[in-house]
Amino acid sequence: MKQVNFILAVESYLVRKGMAVVLQRIPGASVVKEFGSVDLLTRYLEHHGMDFLIISDTLFANATDLYMNNPALLERTILLNRDPSAEDRGKKTRGCISLSEEKEEIISKINELLNPYFRDYRANTHGSLTDREKTIVRLLSMGLTNRQIADRLFLSTHTVTTHRKNIIHKLGIKSVSGLTVYAIVNNIITIDEVTSKHER
Repeated sequence: MKQVNFILAVESYLVRKGMAVVLQRIPGASVVKEFGSVDLLTRYLEHHGMDFLIISDTLFANATDLYMNNPALLERTILLNRDPSAEDRGKKTRGCISLSEEKEEIISKINELLNPYFRDYRANTHGSLTDREKTIVRLLSMGLTNRQIADRLFLSTHTVTTHRKNIIHKLGIKSVSGLTVYAIVNNIITIDEVTSKHER
């Protein structure tokens, strides 16, 4: 599974950096570019792509031309509101998050907004893993090595390696970070279980 690439368009440097830190807590999320103005954002999008745009309500209000020229961009836009009572502005977009929310609430809401993005991927792959393979994906997402997984499941490391090869073949995902995103999106592991692993 590919990385989920975000662009941040927020006029405040501190808010941009804060959102970048929050997005780092989401496995597979990557901030590819940050902008403080609509002009720079528009010029960049003329030549580059992205998966999602997180834009402040102020810049969104000034980006009429950008969205008129590219209406499909609305489906890839997450509105960042300073005022939680202004959520109705986000009805045109994929959704909105509020600056007044706690970090964990923002992470949860972004994951919720990303779920439909992965729906087709889940439909094509989730049912193809065996229960044992799902268990191994879960343990890999928790940071266990092949040896630790083998010990926990009373298997040989060779058997765990074979399961991993089968998982790679079925999903086309080679990296542990990619498997972690897959596991979260497919409810094999929760974001809290993954983030608590990184906080130890």
